[in-house]
Amino acid sequence: ELGSFFLDVASVAQVRCVVFASGERTFCAGADLKEYPLRFDPAVAQAHVDNAKRMILALVDCETPVIAALRGPCMGGGLELALACGYRIAASTATFALPEVKRGAWPGTGGIPLLARLVGPSTARRIVFTGETLSAPEALRLGIVDEVVDEAQLELRAHALATEFAQQPASSIRTISDLLDHGFRASFREHLQRETQAFVRAYQLPAAREGYEAFFERREPRWPQD
Repeated sequence: ELGSFFLDVASVAQVRCVVFASGERTFCAGADLKEYPLRFDPAVAQAHVDNAKRMILALVDCETPVIAALRGPCMGGGLELALACGYRIAASTATFALPEVKRGAWPGTGGIPLLARLVGPSTARRIVFTGETLSAPEALRLGIVDEVVDEAQLELRAHALATEFAQQPASSIRTISDLLDHGFRASFREHLQRETQAFVRAYQLPAAREGYEAFFERREPRWPQD
C-alpha cells in the first residue's frame, strides 16, 4: 500500500509535501522474526523483496518532498524506509540499526547504498557489519538524520518544515529534486536489482537458519564455516 501511495502522491500536483510519521511509539521496528522461516522458501522471499522494492523505489523516485518524522525504534526495513525519504527528523529518544547481520542475513531493500550515500562507505561498513544500534544524537552526528528534536516537538517541527517546503513553487521543488537525485536514482535501480537477488539467497544459506534459531533460543549464534 505504501508503494501505491507514493506513486499516487507523485502524480497529484496539489500535494506539495508529505510527512511520513511514526505512530505513538515507533516508526518501524523491522521484520517480525517469527516470519523468518517463511523466507526459507525462495518463492516467499522473492515475493517479499519484490513488494518491498516497489515501495522503496516509489519513495526514492518521488519528487514531492517526503519528510520522515522518526520516533522510537527505526530498525532494519524501517531504517531502509527512512533512508529513502528526502529529509529525516528524529525524536531525541529514537534509535537506529540495520541488525540483519546478527541474524545471518543482510539488508535487502536498498539500505546499504542509501546508508553509504549519507555516511560514506567506511562508516556504512561498520554499521552494517556490526548491526549496532545508534542513538538519535549519534545518527545526527553521522548524517543519518538531519535534525533531532524533543519528542513532544517532533510532529510540530515536521509540519512546520513541510509547510515551508510547500510554500515554494512546486515546479521548482520537483526540478531541484530531480537534479539532486537523477544520477543516484539510475545507479540505485541497478544496485537494488543486485541486492534483491542477494536477499533471496541469504535465506537459503545456513547462517540465516542459525541466526533465527539462536535468537529464539536466547543464545549466541554458532555461525557455520563458509
